[in-house]
Amino acid sequence: MPSKPIDTIAYVFPQRFHFVAKDIEALRQVVMVAEHRFSSGPAWCLPWDYLRQLFFLLRQRARGVRHVYAHFAGHHTVLPTALGFRTYIIIAGSDACSFPGINYGSFRKPLMRKAMAYSMRRAVRLLPVHRSLSRFRNSFSDFGPIEQGYAQFVPGLHTLSTAIPYGFDFEDWPLSTAQRDPHAVLCVATGAAPGNAVHFRKGVDLLIATASLLPDHRFTIVGAAQPGAYQDLPTNMHMIGGCSPSDLRDLFSTHGIYAQPSVMEGFPNALCEAMLMGCLPVVSNITSMPDIVGSEGRVIEERDAAVLATAIRAQSGLSSEDRRTARNAVRERILKFTIHARVQGLLAELGADDRLGRIHNEADL
Repeated sequence: MPSKPIDTIAYVFPQRFHFVAKDIEALRQVVMVAEHRFSSGPAWCLPWDYLRQLFFLLRQRARGVRHVYAHFAGHHTVLPTALGFRTYIIIAGSDACSFPGINYGSFRKPLMRKAMAYSMRRAVRLLPVHRSLSRFRNSFSDFGPIEQGYAQFVPGLHTLSTAIPYGFDFEDWPLSTAQRDPHAVLCVATGAAPGNAVHFRKGVDLLIATASLLPDHRFTIVGAAQPGAYQDLPTNMHMIGGCSPSDLRDLFSTHGIYAQPSVMEGFPNALCEAMLMGCLPVVSNITSMPDIVGSEGRVIEERDAAVLATAIRAQSGLSSEDRRTARNAVRERILKFTIHARVQGLLAELGADDRLGRIHNEADL
């Protein structure tokens, strides 16, 4: 006898990041989504956050909701699993690592680590955005232990997992035919400020050092929390704050190279969006990024400015014909990561595949 269709799911998250919002809006084309933001402020608000979530979950249970999707593992996944909801945890990056040297990674926090381990063991399924987040080796930096991944930090974890990468709307990120500077290097580092976790995690310090080694290139960092706080920058380094999707598209279309020399990533959206628009990638050898860029990208093995400079020169030094071929190739690598495929994967466990025809799929056009 066929199971009853799932009409409504709950979706919980610590903050409504861009990639969280994309998931929710895509899922809403297929099912009703009751969303709940867990974090309301500083750490002392944690008891209040648990209480708010308890009321939210009890209301959803009274309405017949039995399935919960959670973006990231953390305090917000404890109650859904403890109350018996069928909980699916999307592992997105910070919940798969510990980098105490830059104050990044949820597993470096003892209380959070306990909450994550409890939730992961009781979840129906773990849904990492890339298979590497289960276990990976950190050979790129000395900011954290070499052995990383949520399975490394939760010994004896037997919860089944399915890797489901993020998806993209290709119409939002068209391959630009505009004139671009092959020596222009772009990096999105939202929230970066001198010395903070984003500054080091995204490799802003490394890019600043590299800009000094490549005076014939120009570097742009997007998303700095306080661009003016960066002093004594190389003359070819430009810091700007947050920008709209339209402005970001303009930047992608005029820069030849996208650099992501990160200490840690899950499945970086900005990298994929830049590649869709034809930016040639240079990335660090960490988690998903070598897999994303493939042979069309340059992967650096050391957190060293001279190594990064060499990789950037290799991309900017291509002939015009080779650059044109490479731009098409890097876009092709991302075309398989559709919103349709992501939502299909997320809802497969709910038996909702027959309802997915309502989602636009560029591959079917």
